[in-house]
This record gives sequence, structure tokens and C-alpha cells, in this order.
Amino acid sequence: MNWKDLKFASVLILSILLSGCSEYQKLLRSDDTAAKYTMADSLYKAKKYKKALPLMEQIVPIYRGKPQAEPLMYRYANTFYNLEDYYLAGYQFERFVVSYPKSDSLEMAAYKSAKSYYELSPRYSLDQKDTYIALEKLQGFVDNYPESEYRTGCNDMVQELKVKLEKKDIETAKQYRRI
Repeated sequence: MNWKDLKFASVLILSILLSGCSEYQKLLRSDDTAAKYTMADSLYKAKKYKKALPLMEQIVPIYRGKPQAEPLMYRYANTFYNLEDYYLAGYQFERFVVSYPKSDSLEMAAYKSAKSYYELSPRYSLDQKDTYIALEKLQGFVDNYPESEYRTGCNDMVQELKVKLEKKDIETAKQYRRI
């Protein structure tokens, strides 16, 4: 392959990549909510959460109160969860649970909300405010869904968080004793 062929191939590949990006960018700036919904759904299913999120952020307020809102809101919360943005995931899953109490995805949303708070719990040497919130959310899940398949996992997480708090108390007592 000579230099001219390599140059041509590079330009061709670059133009293909840029044309794909421009379609997405055009859609972001357009007012076509149905196309945005379709694209966000296909990106979500392809696990391209970072690209799906901006589209979802634009269409979530528009679809509120419509039949498509329930699956959209669940996917929106789950997108944050999959991007490991646990503060927003926990919040969005809580909103979903409150907004759609008869949803088929209710138990999973409640579980992922509680697990999001568990993921936010810091190591024992830091402030444990998020750990206490996680304990409250996990215990609330176990109380609301005593027959859930996730109950055992939640109980394990509760135990782990309690051990973390005990370790924090022991280390605080040791430090106090040194003073």
C-alpha cells in the first residue's frame, strides 16, 4: 500500500466517523422527540449509556404523563446506575418508585435505589452519613419486600455496612484513647 492509498483510506474512515457523529449531533439539536426517543432507546439497548443520557435528559420532561414515560423513566434511572453515578441513580429510582407504584419494575427499582446508596458508602475512615442512609434504604427494601429474591443480598450488604460502622467506632475510640 503506498502513501496515496493510505491517505485516501484515512480520509474515507474519518469522513464515515464524522458523518455518524453529525447525525447524532443533529438529532440532539432537533425538536423531533419521537426520533430522540427511538435513538435513546436503541443506544440504551446497545449499552451506549453516555450517548443515550443527553437524549433522555431532553425527552424525559416531554414524556411525563404519557404511556412511554414509565419505561423511559426506568431506563433513565438505570442509565445513571450503569454509568456508576449512584447519587443520581438512587434519586431517580426513588422517583420512579413513588411515581409508578403499580409498575412491574417496582421491586427492581427499589432494590437498585437501595443498592445505589450502598455503593455510595465510603471507607470506614471517612464520614459515614451515606452509610446510615444506605442502611435505612436497604432495611426499607427488606421490610417492603420480605419475599424478594434480593433480600439475602440486602441483608449481606446491611451486615457489611454495620461492620464498617463498628470498625469506625473502634478506630475512633483508639484515637480518643491516644489523646
